[in-house]
Amino acid sequence: MHRSLKALQFYTSHSEEQISRLHERIRSSLATTESLTETMIRLTGSPPLVSFKQDHVTPEDWAAFIAGMHHESLADFYGMLVARPILEETGTEEKDDLPPLAYSKRSSALKRRNRSETSSPASRLVIPWRWLALLVSCFLLGAGATYLYFHYISPKTSLKTEATLETPARLDQKETATDDPEESGMLYIKSRSSTVYKDRALTTPLYETDFGDAYLILESKKDVTRIAATEEIDGYVSTKETIQRLKTDPIADEALLAWITDTLDVSFTNDVTTLFRLKEAELVRLYGAPDRTASDPVNTYLFYGAHYFTIRQGQVVAIDWLSTDVSNETLRKLAPLQYESASSGLVTSNSYRIQRFETSTGRSQVRLAEQRF
Repeated sequence: MHRSLKALQFYTSHSEEQISRLHERIRSSLATTESLTETMIRLTGSPPLVSFKQDHVTPEDWAAFIAGMHHESLADFYGMLVARPILEETGTEEKDDLPPLAYSKRSSALKRRNRSETSSPASRLVIPWRWLALLVSCFLLGAGATYLYFHYISPKTSLKTEATLETPARLDQKETATDDPEESGMLYIKSRSSTVYKDRALTTPLYETDFGDAYLILESKKDVTRIAATEEIDGYVSTKETIQRLKTDPIADEALLAWITDTLDVSFTNDVTTLFRLKEAELVRLYGAPDRTASDPVNTYLFYGAHYFTIRQGQVVAIDWLSTDVSNETLRKLAPLQYESASSGLVTSNSYRIQRFETSTGRSQVRLAEQRF
């Protein structure tokens, strides 16, 4: 699983208090050792399977990362950390980090142990803590080996041996982004006004898509990829016009949305996130009849002054600012661009993405879209 998805899973399955506690423990460890490897061992009981590109960081680096500043090594560290059982200060697993079934089994074991201790004080010496520590270490070692096999050995081997899988088209050498459909399960359009077709032969156009638009991959071939245009409509795109892995990880939602508020005109709403997933009728009730509308077999577009809303399957999925002075350099102030060309740039977070591309007027169009997969 992608490390950003692991972090997202952790955030949705733990309370704010638990997350804050973990963040403070990481900060405290970094203040003592300034080593991500030692911090990983301290918090999980086992070292990382792959060395970090930058192993020594400061508490200030960590604070900036939590605030939304991109840091490749901290992203690797955090994604790997939250995918493992977190240890308490004493070195045992936290109750709250265990799934319900495991917690139930552990509770039953503790009850049996308590009954045993009550019946015979001498039985406390039967299983010394050092043996329990050894058992935990063996478990973590086995889990680590399994993780290593499935994430670093098995996928590569299967790609070489399975005749049904073909190597995706690669970008030119100047671009560091690479294709890996098994890793991402999604793709991004890398050229402006690219066509989505109804048929695999790419002869019957369905509609036009833009740079940075993202789709779920249904089937990936060497020359043609089948995508989910909507939940009901499939489409086909030329594989060479897509990428399937971005250069860096997503940033924090809060950082991306703060950039939108500080850089673009959002006077039409107090919070742009409240507009996503509004029904078309709700949007019209909110802003009145649009200046004009347009539609294709997949989307409906409602234009209001200098911006417009994209409606897909009856809900708002994107907001476009049609004429801005945003450049790639402006967007780079938010984060390193995850994909770019001379006239376009892309930055994503866990829930949103910013797509920027130049228009025929020399100005830039900026799209804020929701990542919905």
